[in-house]
Amino acid sequence: MSYQLEVVRFRDLVEVLSIPRFVPGVTPPAIEIKGEDFRSVERISINDQNAPDFIVINQKTIYVQIPSSIERIQNIEVLSSKFTRSTKASKLSYEVGPKTRKVDGILKLMQLFIKWLLQTPGSDIFNPERGGGLLALIGSMGTGKGVDSVIGAVSRSVETTVSQMRSSQINVVGLPLSEQLLAAAVTDFDIFERQMEVRVKILLSSMAGEEAVTALEL
Repeated sequence: MSYQLEVVRFRDLVEVLSIPRFVPGVTPPAIEIKGEDFRSVERISINDQNAPDFIVINQKTIYVQIPSSIERIQNIEVLSSKFTRSTKASKLSYEVGPKTRKVDGILKLMQLFIKWLLQTPGSDIFNPERGGGLLALIGSMGTGKGVDSVIGAVSRSVETTVSQMRSSQINVVGLPLSEQLLAAAVTDFDIFERQMEVRVKILLSSMAGEEAVTALEL
């Protein structure tokens, strides 16, 4: 079995069920959050800012310190240290982090797929045709293109990447089934025009029958 250094980090998005109150008698201010399972929480962001500190009270309750610059809470994101294999999604980031980690199986496959999906054809002199070209699309998404046009462009990038990866893996000897791509498809798509942001969920399947979902913010 071969391993690869983790450079694309996938982390579960833990569902937040409610924010019932401010935690009484606590300075700096903190809020109480209720959710499904906070036992593996790694990071919490409020209005896209990392919370300075948090305490897991029990499986379904967590206290989170509010960043000092925030006056009004607009959104909260709770990230687990786990990699999702569910129908929800994982959020990804490009980082090696203070502790390096080796990946294999479907996580290695997903990492490779995302790298190829974002790659612009021509950027690799040794493989000039490789890449789904999604990175090059990002700058053009806020230029007045219609929703159907953007969805079509992203879907074509995914289809191109699937075709390229499957072709490249045909003659690879000894590649585990969990690292061989069967299919990938866009399962959810949202456009936020005011933020000039596109959010895409992609479902990936391996030849071993495993599935994983990742969420991309472009």
